Amino acid sequence: MNPKIFNKLLDTSTDVILDSRSIKWGDFQFTNGYTKHYISEAELLKPYLISYAYYNTTDYEDEILLINNIKDPYEVVPGTEIKIPKVGDIQQFILDHTK
Repeated sequence: MNPKIFNKLLDTSTDVILDSRSIKWGDFQFTNGYTKHYISEAELLKPYLISYAYYNTTDYEDEILLINNIKDPYEVVPGTEIKIPKVGDIQQFILDHTK
């Protein structure tokens, strides 16, 4: 994850530790478009594989699920279509929607 984003999420200057679930992801906009992705059976068990496939890091697993309104990956069936945003959109959204 981008160090600036990571530091903002873990900002302890106000004794509050934020994580990606503390952001209102329902307001997320796909400013730079998205890629359609169909979830495989393996990805249901290991959703971090999706983040790694698109961003070369597992750091955005939670954000991808939250953006697609997936609260429990085990309730999703193989073949479900989700939207994969550009990583810059995720990073900017985090910066814009935290302190």
